[in-house]
Amino acid sequence: MTTLKGFIFDMDGVVVDNHPYHFSAWMEFSKKHNYPLTEEIYRDRFNGKTNADLFPMMFGNISESDIKKYSLEKEEMYRKTYLEHMMAHKGLVDYLEFLKSKKMKVALGTSAPTENVDFVLDHLKLRKYFDVIVDGTMVKKGKPDPEVYQLCCMRLGLEPSQCVVFEDSLAGLESGKRAGCSIVGIATSHKAYELKPLTDQIVHDFTEPLVKGLVG
Repeated sequence: MTTLKGFIFDMDGVVVDNHPYHFSAWMEFSKKHNYPLTEEIYRDRFNGKTNADLFPMMFGNISESDIKKYSLEKEEMYRKTYLEHMMAHKGLVDYLEFLKSKKMKVALGTSAPTENVDFVLDHLKLRKYFDVIVDGTMVKKGKPDPEVYQLCCMRLGLEPSQCVVFEDSLAGLESGKRAGCSIVGIATSHKAYELKPLTDQIVHDFTEPLVKGLVG
């Protein structure tokens, strides 16, 4: 691993360990719209993807206005469910403070829509830690395409080889790997053994010594 200068965080499952609340909202939405969603389908096909990818997968060839309508409906369900439970992932704030003290560049690279990014960063007062924010509305292709992490690196002014990505989803890990970044898997939405094929470095939260050891 080369000397790292950029630290890029996915949001859902990394900045916040919120997958049970997203899953609950997706189940509520799917039941209402008669889509046969299961936990296995959610974990394997939904996790890490943008709404622009997911709703055509669910409903077929639908219009942009329908995608926006469904997205607003589902995300409102999620935010209502998660609001009173919201907290930063264990050790995250201390780690972000540590990175800033070491003059590292920090980015957020997420498939989530802007409204959810604002919801998390502003409620938890985390926005000040991120030099760059790239969300799902800013890319043409969602994860596992590398675009989101390529854009993060470009906006940080760094080469992908100088950046590490923290990811919990299989699609996100593939995205970061294809972008050319180093990868640290966060075992929240998947078990460590499921992440293993895409990364040799896996942690459960940001209190583990490995994460501080990434800073040279």
